[in-house]
Amino acid sequence: MKKAQAGLDFLMTYGWALLLIVLVVGALFALGIFDVGSFLGSKASGFAQMSPVGWRVASSGAMTLMFENHAGTGVNVTSIVATLGTQNVTYSTPFTLSAGARSSTISVGTLSGAGDVGDSYSVDVVISYTDTSTGFAYVDSGTVTGRVS
Repeated sequence: MKKAQAGLDFLMTYGWALLLIVLVVGALFALGIFDVGSFLGSKASGFAQMSPVGWRVASSGAMTLMFENHAGTGVNVTSIVATLGTQNVTYSTPFTLSAGARSSTISVGTLSGAGDVGDSYSVDVVISYTDTSTGFAYVDSGTVTGRVS
């Protein structure tokens, strides 16, 4: 009987200690002490055919984007939608991009609440395009992250 009581005492002590550690780490995350974006550089992920090669979000919220066509055929880009939080901006001026070509710098739009210079951001980007040889419509999407400049 006494062995079980000692085991239970140890489990309760360690349980409370672990719970306290979890609460402290959670509070530090909530206060922004562990801002994961501050450890990341600029990164694009999730894109398959239309790969971003450069992007920028200014402190004014202006987002610019440059990407490269890896679809293997010419495409007609019909729209680019950027989402920061719950806000969407859309670039809807169609343009054609040949296989392997790089686009010019595109001003997608202005995202309000982008933050101050040095703040991290994560913007979801959806690129809608049509294959010029087949006429089929496709959508490519992903996320670009970086720091407001």
